[in-house]
Amino acid sequence: MSIERFCIKFFTRPGPGLDEAVFIDIFHEWIRLKKLGGILLDVVDYRHVPKGPGVMLITHEINFAMDHADGRFGLLAQRKLGQGRSHGERLLELLRATVALGAQLESHPRIQGKLSFEAGVFEYISNDRLAAPNDDATFVALQPDLAAAAALIYPNRGVSIRRVQNDPRARLTAVVDAGTLTITELLETVGAVA
Repeated sequence: MSIERFCIKFFTRPGPGLDEAVFIDIFHEWIRLKKLGGILLDVVDYRHVPKGPGVMLITHEINFAMDHADGRFGLLAQRKLGQGRSHGERLLELLRATVALGAQLESHPRIQGKLSFEAGVFEYISNDRLAAPNDDATFVALQPDLAAAAALIYPNRGVSIRRVQNDPRARLTAVVDAGTLTITELLETVGAVA
């Protein structure tokens, strides 16, 4: 499988009192302090869009969004550029970046205790309907890459991979589920994956 443009989404459990405007300040702080690797460009506020991308951190390589699509809040990472030569390498690269950013968010003093990630589950969303149409053949071709990535980041866990949308007009979406896991636990595993 060779998909260049795709997204990963880890769902969150926002706690009471979380004002999503705080992400604007945090992302601006990260740009100012060069807190993340890569080239950090801008922060965009789409909170006014129902079931939209919320607050976004735009980088040269990846767009990160505190996303509300499908009515589920989470950290969505959209890959634009990357170093991996194969789809599997690009997938692992995006997983590493997303988990690292999620861990930094969860532990940030301004929102610590108000946000936690369901790190044992993530959505994979193809952002290329031409190269990866939402059909059975593409899902079957994609499964080996998802299974290989899951085996590396969720070692010694039973993992299920299922297709979410069967509507051919929708983007191909798969859910990788390894059960309950914290973002800190996943960060340790992902950091150890070479």
